[in-house]
Amino acid sequence: MSADQAGQQAPGTAGQGTADDRGATFRAVEGGNQMQSGEKLLVEAYAVIWIVILVFVASMFRRQRRLDRRIETLEAALQKARAKTGSE
Repeated sequence: MSADQAGQQAPGTAGQGTADDRGATFRAVEGGNQMQSGEKLLVEAYAVIWIVILVFVASMFRRQRRLDRRIETLEAALQKARAKTGSE
């Protein structure tokens, strides 16, 4: 490419080529090993989802037990109040 052609290119496109050229070439990336397998990520995602679901279900179970005890206490208090007003 001549100096005249380089000056006529749009800014920021010098030496990049077309989109087809960029997609057909492979450039190795130098640096750390940051790759993870897709299977490992899938298993981790499912594990997180199951843990969240189990924590949610356990929380709902505890709340339900607490509500059941409260209802029993209220029913007992109501029966006691009815018995008290009925005997007078």
